[in-house]
Amino acid sequence: MRAHALRQQKEEETGRRYRGIHTLKFRFFSCVALTAAIYIVVIILLNVLFFQRYYLVEKKHNLTEIYQHINSSYTGDVTVLEDELKHLEKNNNIRISIFNQYDQAIYDTIYQHDRSGTRNFVMEDPLGQAIYVYNSEELKKKGYTFSCLQDSDGQVAYIALLGKLQNSDTVLLRIPTTALKEERSVNLAFLVVSGFAALLACLIAGFFIGGKFTRPITEMTQLARAITRLDFSKKYTGTYHDELGELGESLNKMSEDLESSIHELQQMNEQLQREIEEKQRIDDMRKEFIINISHDLKTPIALIQGYAEGLRVGINDSEEAKNEYCDIIIDEAKRMNHLVRQLLDLSKIELGNTVPNKIEFDAYELAEAVVEKTQVMWQEKQLHVDVSGVGSEVLYADYDMLERAVMNYMTNAIDHTPTGGHIRITTSQDTKHIVLTVENEGSQLAQEEMDKIWDKFYKLDKSRTRVSGGGSGIGLSIVRAIMHAHNGGCGVRNIEQGVAFYLTLPKHP
Repeated sequence: MRAHALRQQKEEETGRRYRGIHTLKFRFFSCVALTAAIYIVVIILLNVLFFQRYYLVEKKHNLTEIYQHINSSYTGDVTVLEDELKHLEKNNNIRISIFNQYDQAIYDTIYQHDRSGTRNFVMEDPLGQAIYVYNSEELKKKGYTFSCLQDSDGQVAYIALLGKLQNSDTVLLRIPTTALKEERSVNLAFLVVSGFAALLACLIAGFFIGGKFTRPITEMTQLARAITRLDFSKKYTGTYHDELGELGESLNKMSEDLESSIHELQQMNEQLQREIEEKQRIDDMRKEFIINISHDLKTPIALIQGYAEGLRVGINDSEEAKNEYCDIIIDEAKRMNHLVRQLLDLSKIELGNTVPNKIEFDAYELAEAVVEKTQVMWQEKQLHVDVSGVGSEVLYADYDMLERAVMNYMTNAIDHTPTGGHIRITTSQDTKHIVLTVENEGSQLAQEEMDKIWDKFYKLDKSRTRVSGGGSGIGLSIVRAIMHAHNGGCGVRNIEQGVAFYLTLPKHP
C-alpha cells in the first residue's frame, strides 16, 4: 500500500515536471528567448562580415560628396577656399591636396610652406609614406576614381579619391583607415555586451509578458478541470475583451448551463426515485392487502360454510341448536359485511369520491354523541369516561365523517383500556387549528409503532383478532383518510399513564 502511494506520488511529480516544460508560458518564454538570441547573433555576424564593406562604402560616399562640393566651389584660386578646406578636413577627418595641371601642389596642410615645389602624386603621396595607384579610365569617364594608399606593411592606410576639378586642377582626398580598425573592434565588443544585455531584458520581459498572456488560459484550464469534477463554484474573472475573454465567458456560460442541467437531472432522478419507491410501496400494500383480507375473510367464510353444512346434514335436530347455528352464520356474515363496507368506504375517501359536506356544529355535542353510542361497550368494562375537557369550540366539517373518526378513536380506547380504567376526551385550539384528543389509560406505544398503526390491516398484537375498528386493522386508516379529506391531520403520542390519539381540524375561515 505504501509502495503504491509512493509510486503514485512519483508519477504525479513527474507529470508536473513534464507539464512544466510543456506549458504555454514556457513555450512563449522559449520563443521570445530564441528570437532574441537569433536576432543578436545575426547582428553580430553582420557586423563581423559586412561592417568593413559598409564602412568603406559610407566613407567613399562621404568623399564623393566632399569632392562634388569642392568641384562646384573651386574657381582656381585656392586662397578663396582655404578656410573652407580646413573646415572640411577638421570635421570629416580627411586630408585634402590640390595640384595644378603641372602636378604642382598648390594646397596641402602639411606642405603649405612649399607650394612652389613639384610633387609627383602618381608615384608618391604628399606624406611620402604610401604608393598610390589609380584607375585612369575611370578618372577620365567619371571625373574621379577611388583607390587605396598602402603603408609599408602592405596594409590599407587610407581610402583615397582622386578627382579632376572643373579648371583641370586635381584634388586628392584621403581618409585614414586606422579608425576603421578601432571602430570595428570596439563596435564588436559593444555589440556582444549590449546583445547579452538585450537578451537578458528580453528574457525578463518574456517571462512577465508570457505570464500575463497565459494567466487567463491557466485560469480557464483550472475552470475546465473544476467542471470535469462537477464543481461549478469556480468562474472566469478575467477582464480581457478579446478572443480569450469570449472563451472565458463561454466557459462560464457552459458551467452555468451544465449546473442547471445536472440540477434538473438530479431533481428528475429524485422524483423518479420517489415514484419508484411509491410504486413499490403501493405494490407492497397491494400484496399485504390481499394477504390480510384473505386472512380476515377466511375464518368467517369457513365458519359459515361449516355451520351451513351442519344444518344441511342435520347434525343437531334440536331447534335451539339450529338457532345457534343460524346466529353464528348471521354474525359472521355481518362481520364480513362490516369489513367489506369499511374497505369500500376507505377506498372512496382515499380516491376522493366522498366529498365532505361541511357544516358548523359544537364540539361538545359531538363528544356527547360518541360517548352515548359507545355507552354499552365502556360500561361493560366498567370504564370511566370524562368529557369535561371538551370546550364549546365550533367545528366546521362533515358531521358524519368526523363522528366516525372520533368513534374509531373511542372504540380503540375502550379495547385497550384495562377494566376500571379512565378515558378522557378534550379539545384545545391555536390560531389556526382545533385539536380534539382521546386519552386512555393502558400500555404505551413503542416509537417505531407510531407511524405503522395508520397502515391498513396493521395490528399491534398479531395474536389478537380485534384491536381497532372491529378488529380489522382498518379503523385508524379510515381516521387518517377522513382527516386528509378535511385538510387536517391526525397523530398519537404517549402520555404519563397511557396513550393520547388526536386529530387537528382547520378553523372555519
